[in-house]
Amino acid sequence: MKKISLLLVATICVTLLGCGKTENLETGAVTGLSVEPIESIAESEPVPETVTDTSETDTTETDTTETHFTEALDDDGTYWLSGYLRASDKDSAGEPDEYGVLQAIIYEAYIEDGFLTVKGVTNFRNDKAQDPVATNDIDEASFIITDQTLFQMVGGDLGPEDVTQEEFAQYLKDCADTGLLLDIQVDGAKVVVAQICA
Repeated sequence: MKKISLLLVATICVTLLGCGKTENLETGAVTGLSVEPIESIAESEPVPETVTDTSETDTTETDTTETHFTEALDDDGTYWLSGYLRASDKDSAGEPDEYGVLQAIIYEAYIEDGFLTVKGVTNFRNDKAQDPVATNDIDEASFIITDQTLFQMVGGDLGPEDVTQEEFAQYLKDCADTGLLLDIQVDGAKVVVAQICA
């Protein structure tokens, strides 16, 4: 992309010189021609592909777990996914709200066999403080839970409360239709932090 931009700028410069346009050496302005500045185009990080999609496959539980693990290991990068836990609002997932913003709705989330699985539409961010840069329209994605995965309940005056994996799994069930935010930091398809935020 940079080579094409440089080539385009060089072509414009040669064209300007070849057309007999004069340039004021003190101001650098080209006379007889209106030129708008070319903005540089920053390449953004690609949105990671879904870790796995099992919506069209019919496999045994062992095969599914193995597939989740193999495909999850192929993913890379660190990013945040988030969506609102709204189990009864599956049909609104990915649809625009009253302001035209696509709704990030997770209609199912659970922990099973060493994976945190989410179903629905999630927002994508490169870091926690960033506004969403994309929406992942996924049917199902699973992420690996490790011994280092941190599970937290966020909200209230005391700050985040660390909970066990078992407690977090129960909170996912209890909060399935509350509209609370599920926020997940993923690194190479492994869950670094999973939070339910009030």
